Amino acid sequence: MLCSLNEIRTLATGAARGAGLPWGVAGEAGRAACWLEARGLAGLATLDGALDRLSAPDWRRGSPVPEGAVWRGEAGETDGLLAGMALADRAHRPLPFASGGALVLSGVRRPLLAVPFLAGVSGVCGARLAVSLGAGTPVIGIGPQSVHESCRALEGMAFAGTVRIEAAGANAAPPDLPRLDGGIPVDGEVYARLARRAARTCVPESAGSRARGAGAGDPVETD
Repeated sequence: MLCSLNEIRTLATGAARGAGLPWGVAGEAGRAACWLEARGLAGLATLDGALDRLSAPDWRRGSPVPEGAVWRGEAGETDGLLAGMALADRAHRPLPFASGGALVLSGVRRPLLAVPFLAGVSGVCGARLAVSLGAGTPVIGIGPQSVHESCRALEGMAFAGTVRIEAAGANAAPPDLPRLDGGIPVDGEVYARLARRAARTCVPESAGSRARGAGAGDPVETD
């Protein structure tokens, strides 16, 4: 099936909220999935795979502790979405790779979800970033609004032992993925699973809601 970018973002945000994440985090999840899908990457499928863990009561323990040059989650592993958000929150502060060093994220689940946030960090830093996942994996170049084709290596990757981030060198880079504006192909099963999660944010239509002028399925916040 084909979806617009607005549909993709709305679906992803609703699914993340339906999984129990706060609206702010759900909004970032929707933006990240949309950014990835706009470049032909599996943003919705990756978010779908991440939400089972992110819906756990202790999901906050998947956020990295930003200390030193190696960041680890409180639970020992880090969620790619939460790692990306932590990096974006600190983009205006000195980061280990800002002066020629490197930052390592340890034990990252669904690392693809961190890529849109790294693009934002690249824009703030004014330099492209090079991301690598160890020997035998391609270096992924990330710019303020772009990502190299080598990022496809992250699609379907549930876990990366380390994610190393540093400033990109001056060597010739592979081409960036083109940006798509609409008619994005989405897997029907993935769409259906996310839609079921998003439906949890709705309440059934009732006589009272009709009397107040509300339509069936008006979104509500739940704890």
